[in-house]
Amino acid sequence: MTVMQKIYIRNNGPVKEFEMEIEKFNLLIGEQAVGKSTIAKSIYYFKTIKTKIIDYLTQIYDSNSYNNVSQENVSFDRAIKSELKNIFIKLFGYSWDLNPNFYMRYDYEEELWIQVQLKKGDRDKQYISVTYSPRLLGEVRKLQREIQDMYHDKEEVIKTSLVLKNEERKRNHEMIINRINTIFCDSKETYYIPAGRSLLTVMSNNRAIMNNAVELDLITEMFMMLIDSVRNSFREGVKKAHLFYPIEKRTFDIQNITDFIINIEKGEYFYSGGREFLKMGKDIEHTISINFASSGQQEILWMLNFMYILMLRQENVFLIIEEPEAHIYPILQKKIMEFIALFTNVQDSGVLITTHSPYVLTVTNNMYYAGVLAGEGQAKEVGKVINRNYMIKKGELSAYKLLSIPAGSKQQGYIDLLDEEGREIKSSLIDDVSSQINELYTALYDIELDREQG
Repeated sequence: MTVMQKIYIRNNGPVKEFEMEIEKFNLLIGEQAVGKSTIAKSIYYFKTIKTKIIDYLTQIYDSNSYNNVSQENVSFDRAIKSELKNIFIKLFGYSWDLNPNFYMRYDYEEELWIQVQLKKGDRDKQYISVTYSPRLLGEVRKLQREIQDMYHDKEEVIKTSLVLKNEERKRNHEMIINRINTIFCDSKETYYIPAGRSLLTVMSNNRAIMNNAVELDLITEMFMMLIDSVRNSFREGVKKAHLFYPIEKRTFDIQNITDFIINIEKGEYFYSGGREFLKMGKDIEHTISINFASSGQQEILWMLNFMYILMLRQENVFLIIEEPEAHIYPILQKKIMEFIALFTNVQDSGVLITTHSPYVLTVTNNMYYAGVLAGEGQAKEVGKVINRNYMIKKGELSAYKLLSIPAGSKQQGYIDLLDEEGREIKSSLIDDVSSQINELYTALYDIELDREQG
């Protein structure tokens, strides 16, 4: 059974009021500065809390301390309060710069939620307050007590072998992860692929130079660290990256996936001798440094490479991707969206995409409509025109258009793009710009026609 997650946001930057159910495939479209990134970062923040609790409980099991401070009589919510505040500031800014009516809440399941709001303390100063639902608070505190008991008892459990002790430690660390995932009804790790990847690709190739020259935001720094952690997997190129992750049986064909990636990137990526480059041409004999690749190649390079590594590691994740279409010609936008859909299906993963592109919306609509028809008994016919791995099943798509609303307006700042039956995206909302362009062209053509007739 799929657990429905939901986010509520009020007065966070450009987002005055917003709520959405988090599905397997989520899409936000809108012009600049309407709140797409704000919503994406809000979801990322709430999913980060689970990871921080796991880290906290793991340290409790190892030493009954957190960051070298004893936790004998400290609850998890007090212990990680400071870290959650720091993450919040790095994502949204300081509390005194925020709207006093700021509010966010994330529902992981019924009666299982976390909310963040501003409260007033000494001298009426605003401060960030993180509140856990009674059920969530009680279940994590209960687990914390169990882990503290395990810490006190573990020296008596295994005294004979260091190997057995390490195995016991590994099992209990996995138990902590599994228990927290069960409490949160969410077993997926969350990764964020930010916009501006062409700059990131160049920066990652010159990391030593850039480290002291540029102060990075949290999302960018985290993604740079992810790139650093997997770059060595490509020492022999994309086609042999799977050799670094030996798994007996995979759910996808490696050659088909690597050919897909190389076709989109228009070259095979290598990292060798501290240098990043693409081998291009029919026989991949032409080499070009990443620094001199096109902006489009730089944009998609680490988005696709990282997704491929996740596939090789067989990670089921929730992936946030900003502007996958940036600097990309429309036909490649279609292929990238197909690859993202394939990734979510093969990996049983979730994705949230922010975009400016009507092509991304149109391609998504086609993949979803195909999934709806396949689910209604027409899978064989639909499979003749679209790969089944590109389909988005009915009920697994969430799509919203964010609007630019004038100050003081009472108009809602977003539109649910799915029709009332949940079968497809409303066609009139897919590409309103083209409609305006066509209307202008028709008006100009009428002028010419009137002149010829007059």
